[in-house]
Amino acid sequence: MKHILASCLLLLCWSCGQQKPAEKSADLSTEPGAEAPAPSPQNGTATAASQHPVAGAYVGYFAAKTYDDNQKISYSNKITVFLDSVSGTQLFGHSVVAGNNRPFSGAMRQEAGVYVAEVREPGDDKYDGQFYLRIDTRDSTVKGTWKAYKKLGVTEREYELKRTPIRYDPNLDFPEVGQWADLYDTYDEKVGKAEMVTDQVTRFNASARLLKKEEVENLYKADLEVIRNTIYARHGYSFKNRRMRYLFDSLVDWYVPTNTDVRSQLTELEKKNIDLLKRYEQHAERYYDDFGR
Repeated sequence: MKHILASCLLLLCWSCGQQKPAEKSADLSTEPGAEAPAPSPQNGTATAASQHPVAGAYVGYFAAKTYDDNQKISYSNKITVFLDSVSGTQLFGHSVVAGNNRPFSGAMRQEAGVYVAEVREPGDDKYDGQFYLRIDTRDSTVKGTWKAYKKLGVTEREYELKRTPIRYDPNLDFPEVGQWADLYDTYDEKVGKAEMVTDQVTRFNASARLLKKEEVENLYKADLEVIRNTIYARHGYSFKNRRMRYLFDSLVDWYVPTNTDVRSQLTELEKKNIDLLKRYEQHAERYYDDFGR
């Protein structure tokens, strides 16, 4: 009798252990029952492993909203916000803008058919702050504001970004510049001239073919600099240099800043062309005369 009673108790305990566990509160992970992805490394690309509907790269302009008129600020820079992964209710990502690549993380929730998130950068860089994101997967946009932690020339920015595929294409050309475009902050009062970019920059694709010294030896400094930096732009280099940043942000539709170091991505052909262009850039004339060449 004791053996029968013991067997019954053992069977009862085993049955209780096999009962379906209580359901957890809903989270924002990728699929029901799927393992939530771990935060991804900040490698300049959207996380392919993350299948959450918000994941991807979003590109647009980071425009000054609250700023000090007395300071020399950048009113608008092109920015790429990478939403890398989601774990539970936590969103992980990073932003690339104006030569900075900064990680962020914070809570995300669904609200009226869109995802809303407040994410914070680490705070160990003077330009760090907090993003307020409104992510609409129906039209693949991200809108919101960013506020700096510290008092800066620009303390608040706003943005409206569009989801954009990131890929390298060596055949992307610098667009026609029309009339000559002067480079930012290059005006020299002594000579009354600024450095100019001309349609010479559209003649040479230094990512697609090897350049000859005869082709570049008589070019002016600004054209050589732009031809060289167009190589970096094709790889998504985010320019700290305002001269190049303003030029590519405003004139080059295909340009998307994705990383702050692209040296490992350069092809052997591009490296050879960069060396050639640098040699002539150092000694090239800076200013065009009144009648051009």
